[in-house]
Amino acid sequence: MAGPGAPIRLLLIHGSRLNAAAWIPLEEALLGQIVCDHIDLPGHGLQQHVPFTMEGAVAAVDEAVEALDPGRHRIVLGGHSLGGYVAMEWAARHHGKLAGLVLMGATAQPSSRLAGIYRAFGSALRAGLEDVRRAESLRETDAASLRRIIGSRTAAEVLKRGPGLQAIPDAWDAVIDGVDLRALADVDVPVVAINGEFDQFRVGEGTARALRHDIEIVRVPGATHFAPMTHAGPVATAIRAFVDSLPA
Repeated sequence: MAGPGAPIRLLLIHGSRLNAAAWIPLEEALLGQIVCDHIDLPGHGLQQHVPFTMEGAVAAVDEAVEALDPGRHRIVLGGHSLGGYVAMEWAARHHGKLAGLVLMGATAQPSSRLAGIYRAFGSALRAGLEDVRRAESLRETDAASLRRIIGSRTAAEVLKRGPGLQAIPDAWDAVIDGVDLRALADVDVPVVAINGEFDQFRVGEGTARALRHDIEIVRVPGATHFAPMTHAGPVATAIRAFVDSLPA
């Protein structure tokens, strides 16, 4: 990892259904303060043609981190939802390369009681997308949902780049089967969890704190699971404060 005084680079990993374009609001809020980089996970955006697997996602992060050169930059890895779990998994496996880890909407235990609901939804979605008569209607419904949830401007960029609707079943199964919050104990850098006040994934904050007594937890008032898109200002403020607090 780069030494004291090396510039910070924030590498952002998007959530399911989304892609790198979802970070536009946050990157605008951080403009001139922190240099941001981003990737598309398998099955999303410019990588739509690549089937999602956890190993493939971790490999994509590995490639991006190496491209940023940990010897020259202090890299902070940030992920939202699916991207948060991928970031946590990567950080737990790779030591000595990061300066910090930012988890956004990713503190719920993937194998919790909610897992059955997400599996059922994923299975139903897979079946719907395989039905030619229903697939287009599902895509239109998803596009309308994105516009409502993250705003028309950001949604338009996400849809243009390539949404990851078809990757949801595989991505959610991969997280439920392959990621455990206990991986936080293996992360060798400071961790901050930034959750919306009304984010359903807040349910694991207590577990995360028990696993990492030093974890910082920030709640964004009025925000839901999509806080980085809908409340980019407060999220950016929390990230800046976290970066400023990192030991040199």
